[in-house]
Amino acid sequence: MSRASVRVRTYSGYRGEQRPTALEREGRWILVEEILDEAVEWDGERVWRRFRIRAGGRVLVLRRDEQGGAWFLEEEGEAT
Repeated sequence: MSRASVRVRTYSGYRGEQRPTALEREGRWILVEEILDEAVEWDGERVWRRFRIRAGGRVLVLRRDEQGGAWFLEEEGEAT
């Protein structure tokens, strides 16, 4: 799976950026229809928050670098 930097709008609660609500693809914003799964992961260097989402008819994985705050997109496939 390839990983690309992406702009994400989030719901921000008392903990800051808590969950994604939309992402920008090809110059337009796509709403997150559903969060299918959420996890915190450690890759030996960084802590990531991973969201498996349904958006724009596809299942996608968004990862947020907890130290730097950057978001990255990985595409999984068609939504079922």
